Amino acid sequence: MRLGTQPVGSVPAVAGRMTRREIPAISGAGTSSPGNRRPRLADVAAAVGLHVSTVSRVLNGDPTLSIRPETRDRILATVRRQGYRPNAMARGLKRARTGALAMVVPLLRNPVWASIQRGALRAAVEGGQVVMILDEPQEDARPPTDYQYLVEESRADGLLIATARRRGGERPRTPAVPHVYINRRGPRPGNNVVMDEEKAMRLFVEHLSRLRHRRLGMVEGFKIIDTVYRRAAAVRGLCSAHDMSVAFEHAEDTEVGGYEATLRLLSRRDVPTALGVGNLSQLFGVLKALREAGAAVPDDISLVSFDEDDCLGFLEVAVTSVSMPLEELGAVAVRALINRVEGRSGVDVLVSDPLVLVERASTAPPRLSRRLRP
Repeated sequence: MRLGTQPVGSVPAVAGRMTRREIPAISGAGTSSPGNRRPRLADVAAAVGLHVSTVSRVLNGDPTLSIRPETRDRILATVRRQGYRPNAMARGLKRARTGALAMVVPLLRNPVWASIQRGALRAAVEGGQVVMILDEPQEDARPPTDYQYLVEESRADGLLIATARRRGGERPRTPAVPHVYINRRGPRPGNNVVMDEEKAMRLFVEHLSRLRHRRLGMVEGFKIIDTVYRRAAAVRGLCSAHDMSVAFEHAEDTEVGGYEATLRLLSRRDVPTALGVGNLSQLFGVLKALREAGAAVPDDISLVSFDEDDCLGFLEVAVTSVSMPLEELGAVAVRALINRVEGRSGVDVLVSDPLVLVERASTAPPRLSRRLRP
């Protein structure tokens, strides 16, 4: 389901005990207006041959406006080409809002979040909104209600929350402000925007099944992270259906975590013939552990990353990956949150495309191997 059409732009720092980050504003690269002045709404209206008020209503997501989809697309394309950005402060005063959204993420050094933010910002350019990025250390994650003061004190209009954890027997409180959980599921339905982890794990398991692997290993984050929990559940079911076994090692989402988890897998009586790895940071730790054990990839063990990045094609052995729709996730989440801010009800959204297996040199059929030493 597609939600909304307005998006979010650049990033001011926020005071507090969080890490402060800034993301530069995105401006459309294209035709500049006369005299190199900043493009105006009137310039966009003139370029598309429509009244200024019509263009304004499109950019503000006016639900009462009746307009052909191709006309709306032409307006948004012109906005991007001219680099037009509405005045966020004036727009916020007119609507009695701040024109800002706050995104709380667990660890900005993880490239996943850079991709998600890129999608959120791209989706937000035409709306002239502002996004505050708050980097929450994973070891000190706080409940989502700790951030609702940003809305209550009029610093932001809504929250994009990416720090939700599963808590056994405890039902976390839901923020009493407009919010959307991104890449996580919150305690109640209707505010969750997540990726299709089951489809991703199906690509992983079926690829290795076709190569005749029967013993898989998973190096993952901790199961209290909702994304990890959903991936693990999907892999168990898929391996059972394909007559495959799977061993899990859960560790910190860091290089050290991946390294130590791999050593534990290699010390098992039945060493897996293929590994799936939860994120890029863990992947580099996995590679170090395999080198030290004298395990050649893919001759002794196949390897699949659940994060895709161009760097994987430049490693000594290019690593196969499952490419997730990260930018699309960020864009959909922003549109969903704007719907909440505008007072419209929402539904849970599952982002499934584009989701593909990027096959490289790190996977091959298993062979009878010597005993690997951890």
